[in-house]
Amino acid sequence: MHSCCCRSTLLLLLLYITAAVHQASAFHTNNQATSMMSSAKKQKLNDDDDDKQSLHEIRVGFIGCGTIASAIATSLAKPEHEEYLSEAGLSLSTISVTKRSASKSSKLKEDFPHVVSVYESAEEVVRNSDLVFLCLLPQQVDEMLSELKEKGTWNNGRHTLVSLVSTSKVEDLIAKTSLPTNRVFKMICLPPISNREGCALLTPPASSENGHPYLKKMFDALGGVVECPTDEIMSSMMVPTGLMGTMYGIMKNNRDWLINKGVSPSDASYFVARSYLSMVQDAERDCRDPKRFDDLIEEQTPGGLNEQALKNQEKQGVFDAYDKSMDAVLSRIQGKSDGSLP
Repeated sequence: MHSCCCRSTLLLLLLYITAAVHQASAFHTNNQATSMMSSAKKQKLNDDDDDKQSLHEIRVGFIGCGTIASAIATSLAKPEHEEYLSEAGLSLSTISVTKRSASKSSKLKEDFPHVVSVYESAEEVVRNSDLVFLCLLPQQVDEMLSELKEKGTWNNGRHTLVSLVSTSKVEDLIAKTSLPTNRVFKMICLPPISNREGCALLTPPASSENGHPYLKKMFDALGGVVECPTDEIMSSMMVPTGLMGTMYGIMKNNRDWLINKGVSPSDASYFVARSYLSMVQDAERDCRDPKRFDDLIEEQTPGGLNEQALKNQEKQGVFDAYDKSMDAVLSRIQGKSDGSLP
């Protein structure tokens, strides 16, 4: 009886010791796992901090705040666009805008209060920016640049000037600011840049050997850019941007034609817009291929409605009229005429 009790006691003791060992081992394993998870989390936070520190911070300013300036500022400030800037190695620090076009500047401040600051003068904008966009009417440019130069506002080692004034000449901007040649540019874009849509034009090329450290990357992050080797090439490439109204006019014509055939105005407008969107999206695919548009035309069914409509418009001189209109737009851009046709 005594021997049986001893064996039972010994068995219970062994079971207790085994359970204790398992519990200690589990506790140690859990501590190790927790420590590893904590270390991984800390490492990720450190990596994120390192990534942020490796990004080039940009302070952007706008002298003038019209439709295009507001669109560029909006694209830069949108939280959903931050990842595209990060992929380009950039991080937006601040946006400074002049109070001109108060409704647009105040709207930017309202939409992005933590990033946008509104200033009374262009001098304040320049002093609080590294990348400055000039967004004035042509007749306002000379006076503004002379004033800023007299006040010694420009810093050759820090400032970059990008003019959105269509009549600007890069060499004139350099002379009026005394900024280095690789720090002065002319740019053209359309309002859809606010949604990373469309394509900007830039001259001179920023990605050349002695070009700008981040300008092309930034515009690529905002939807895309074509670098023009000369001002003359840019002038020619500006012409299609002047046909936006023509495009809308064609769509309006399509809509009105449908309405005259008994289609409801709402259905006509919706159908035309969605149809043209699908066509443009199809054309945009592989658009770096110079033969893309030719291929799309070749794809039209022989003897079909699209092929016939195209031939009819060619016979009616539609594309000749387009060429004349584009020549007239270019003539106006170059200052050779007022762009009117007889």
